[in-house]
Amino acid sequence: MRWSDSDYHAYLRRQEEKQRPRRDGSMSEAALLEHIRTLARQSGWLVYHTHDSRGSEAGFPDLCMTNGRRLVFWELKTQRGSVTIPQAQWLERLARAQLVETRIVRPSDVEDIARWLS
Repeated sequence: MRWSDSDYHAYLRRQEEKQRPRRDGSMSEAALLEHIRTLARQSGWLVYHTHDSRGSEAGFPDLCMTNGRRLVFWELKTQRGSVTIPQAQWLERLARAQLVETRIVRPSDVEDIARWLS
C-alpha cells in the first residue's frame, strides 16, 4: 500500500493528537505510554512494549521494565478503561512470582526444555 502525501500527513496529525492530554485532563493510553517510557529511560530502565500484539497471547501487560534490581510489568489504561479477564490473570500470576529466571534457548536445547519447565 502506498500513501499519498495528504494521507501520510493526516496519519501524522492523528498520531500527534493521540499524544496530547485531553480537554478533561485525562490522557490516552498512547500518551501515558510515551510519558512512562520517557521517564523510565531517563532513570536508566530498559523498557519493552509490544508494538503490535496481534497474534500474541491475550492479556500480556503493556510494559515490561527492568532497572537491574527490579522487574516490573504494567498494564496501562485510560482513566475509565477496564482490565480484561486475560489481563487480570497475567497481572495476578506475575504478582505471585517468587523468582525471575532468564535463559537463552537454542534449538540444541530442545531436549532440555521440558525439564526446565517442570
